Amino acid sequence: MGRAVVREALGPFFLAASVTTFLLVIRFLFTFAELLVSRDASTADVLRLLAYSLPHVVVLTLPMALLFSAVLTVSRWSADSEVIALQACGVRASWLMRPLFGFGVLIFALDVALALWVLPEANRRFQETTRRMYFAAARAALEPRVFNSAFTGQLVYVDRMHPATGLWEGVLVFDLTDAAQETLITAQHGFLVEDSSTGELWLSLREATVHTLRPERPDRYQRSRNSEMRILLQAPPSASVTIRYGPRESSTAELWSRAHSPQESESERRESWVELHKRVALPAATVAFSLLGFPLGLRNRRGGKGYGLTVSVLVVVGYYVLFNNGELLARSGKLPVMLGIWLPNLLVVALAFAFLQVVSKSPSVRNPGPSQLVALWQRLAGGWRLFRARRNAAAANGRAWAAQRCAPPLLLGCIDRWVLRQTMTFFLLVLVAVCGLYIAVNFSEQVEEIQKNQVPLVVVASFYLHLLPQILHDTLPLAFLIAFLGTAAVLEKNNETVALKAAGISLARVALPLLGVGLALSVTLFVLDETVVQKANRTSEKLEDVIKGRHGPRSYRFTDHSFLFLPDGRTVVNFLLFDAEKKTLVRPSVYVFDEALALRARWFAQKATYENGTWWGENVWSRVFLPDGGEDFSPRSGRVALPITVSPEYFSREFRKPSEMSFRELESYIRRLQTAGYKVDRLLVQLHQKLAYPLSLVLLPWLALPYAFRLGRKGTVMGIATALVLAMAYFSLTALASKLGEVSLLPPVLAAWTPTITFALLALNRQTSLRT
Repeated sequence: MGRAVVREALGPFFLAASVTTFLLVIRFLFTFAELLVSRDASTADVLRLLAYSLPHVVVLTLPMALLFSAVLTVSRWSADSEVIALQACGVRASWLMRPLFGFGVLIFALDVALALWVLPEANRRFQETTRRMYFAAARAALEPRVFNSAFTGQLVYVDRMHPATGLWEGVLVFDLTDAAQETLITAQHGFLVEDSSTGELWLSLREATVHTLRPERPDRYQRSRNSEMRILLQAPPSASVTIRYGPRESSTAELWSRAHSPQESESERRESWVELHKRVALPAATVAFSLLGFPLGLRNRRGGKGYGLTVSVLVVVGYYVLFNNGELLARSGKLPVMLGIWLPNLLVVALAFAFLQVVSKSPSVRNPGPSQLVALWQRLAGGWRLFRARRNAAAANGRAWAAQRCAPPLLLGCIDRWVLRQTMTFFLLVLVAVCGLYIAVNFSEQVEEIQKNQVPLVVVASFYLHLLPQILHDTLPLAFLIAFLGTAAVLEKNNETVALKAAGISLARVALPLLGVGLALSVTLFVLDETVVQKANRTSEKLEDVIKGRHGPRSYRFTDHSFLFLPDGRTVVNFLLFDAEKKTLVRPSVYVFDEALALRARWFAQKATYENGTWWGENVWSRVFLPDGGEDFSPRSGRVALPITVSPEYFSREFRKPSEMSFRELESYIRRLQTAGYKVDRLLVQLHQKLAYPLSLVLLPWLALPYAFRLGRKGTVMGIATALVLAMAYFSLTALASKLGEVSLLPPVLAAWTPTITFALLALNRQTSLRT
């Protein structure tokens, strides 16, 4: 009997662990695909990075999976009256808890081994592999026609990049290492070079010109030309330097040594103790959840999947909120480390024993009768049904009216409404579960930064509120696919599909309203992406900078930029401050380039004011570089018109990345770049993905339809497993095809639509095998 309980729990456990792990690593798929396809990273290195990133996620998802499997197993036994059958044989219902507790102890042993030995080593190797892949990572950070600040002290701009050859055309490098001196390097061509012996990354330039100026002496200007030159962008850490790993990368023995070392500061010893306790307390949640899962699942009514999912998510989210807040208090010294880290586990165990006392005294455990809570709920539900019956009592012919409602095959009858209600309930539960788990895990990753930077709670709450639209955007297709397949699997398991076919109702007709809902959700997702997601993402990025303690400028508004190209693509304006009310630029510098991005003129003013369509500068000087190699330096007195051809609104408007533009905005932006002769493959892929991605909400359920009604008695578990396999295939193909399109190995439009076309053709093929 014990083996039967464990066998029953294994399916939901592995399913829940797979789903939650996939949901938490799905965001890395596109990064790994980019490294593999376009950033010169080997397949082995990319697979290593993926493998090294998994232990951190698995340590978090195993307790979640254990709770879900325990609640679902006990709930299923209770719903099918198997608990009553055991009681009739003289077996106490609490006996079921013993194999579940043993299963929890086994998972705890696995999880604590991962946390104590595998996770630190994986984190360390992930960091080392990332450093070793510095060349690929540096290239991944560079984008054409964007000022790239990935290198300390260097601001790099590349007009055109050729991924196939690695050659750059039109290169600008602003050297910001010396505040007393302005240095600009222009070059016709350039490419990155890695020194294999030292690991240093160099920028090799051809036909380069170096412009050097001290602002206090504009009359003294240095310009030198070089047919070839190299710039050290950034050197990796020296191998001779001893690297001190952080708490997450340190081995358990190293943490133990630091925690007891008198040479370490009090805060470092506390950090070490916090990490040590975390590595045991978090896996110990599996044991606590195995105790809590039994009383939560011990119910005596039909159903239970939605209940198990809802209860599991509420408990897990509540647990991680308590755990992360306890960690914050322990790190800050406001609570003893042991109490702050172990308090959530103690509360879960106390709650489990309290519930055990309740269910042990409940009639539903001592005899086949319903529990007091269930009986009370049944009385309340019965009273509500009676009230509705009396209020709607039209009805001697009520049954005939209902039959008419069910009769038309093309309208929403009672069966359609019932199936839709089941699916949407399941869908909302899955959506809440996914969002809750994502936020809980993300918060656990950010908790160290929150404590270190003393981030107010209001900022943290606002960050996750603005992150929620993006989470919904990413998880909506998978959540609806799980709900669709889960509902279909339950219908098949309960032989309701047999009854429908016996009544002459096609299964395709039963699924039609669900596909209609998927189409409606596709439109909703597109509208969400066009409106809410863009604004929320910009705000969440600002708040994330606050959480991570970033104080440098980010590309949210044009006024945040140190350097800004004007729409002509050949004029750069740099300014210290922009006053929107007075329409004034403080200390603007204007750089005018030719088609090859060679500097042709340079202007400077202490202040510039916009009047009557012209920017008027004060204390202006200009330097024009003549075709014969000469220079014309002109200090100017009075008010002088500057070559800035935009209105003040240009400097105050928001800067948007492609992911933060609407479809029409991005389409217009692409047309302008194409007119200017730029390569826009990357942007075209992103443009068409704005249309293709929402269609996955109807495409994936359509493809899953033949599989949904072939699961037989395997039920919801196999339905969700099938959904997971289909989603993994779809998102993996999307990540790979999009990156192939961005590097011009596939036509951009074809790359964006390849997953949609492939899965649509596969869906058409599989419909022929559906026994309706």
